[in-house]
Amino acid sequence: MKIFRQIKFGHGRKLSPFTASLADFLSDVIVIFVLVLLIIKPFFFAPFRVQQQSMTPNVLDGEFIVVWKTPYLLGEEYERNDIIVFQPPSSENFLIKRVIGLPGETIRIFDGFTWVQNAAGEFEKLDEGFLALSNLGNTCLGSGFCSDIQKSQAVDFEVPAGEYFVLGDNRVASRDSRSCFQARCSDDSTNFLQHSEIEGRAVLTFARIWAEDGERHFSVTNTRLLTHPNSED
Repeated sequence: MKIFRQIKFGHGRKLSPFTASLADFLSDVIVIFVLVLLIIKPFFFAPFRVQQQSMTPNVLDGEFIVVWKTPYLLGEEYERNDIIVFQPPSSENFLIKRVIGLPGETIRIFDGFTWVQNAAGEFEKLDEGFLALSNLGNTCLGSGFCSDIQKSQAVDFEVPAGEYFVLGDNRVASRDSRSCFQARCSDDSTNFLQHSEIEGRAVLTFARIWAEDGERHFSVTNTRLLTHPNSED
């Protein structure tokens, strides 16, 4: 990477040893920056800062996360409970949610919980122990706490091939597949995400900036892997 070693200034005068070393160091930094910007970021990893509360308490507002892109650019499918970053057609912003429904599945929202239809045609309640207590039993068609009427109504979502149904972990305050990622669905909107709209899977957090009591705070002590809830790691 020593691309500046032979550069001369003025009338053929060579760089001094110190200047040459500094030029070598700067050239390495530039090459590494270009590699990260042009190769690593588009194809391997990408950093994001979360600016929403729809994934609390598992991903906090103000946290910086790393998104892994490589296997999914090569066509690998996402799994249930993956935390993903994506840009839906209805928004110019990137969002972060959790994969609940996989391609070809039927997801049911009923009694404040989510269910998936099995091969026998029966619905099984999904284990969502990652939810906070305030969100358990409060998954309904819209955001907010479920009413008894909402809980009594079963709403099914048939996920098309190659698409996904996603929800925020903060079910009472998340615009997700239930509302087509908006305040509500319209005639030309969709409840589902196409594979190509997903940036990648969030794999870890490494810092956080947040406001509290009128002051801004910064922390790097909450670095952690974002593993599946049934992972032993």
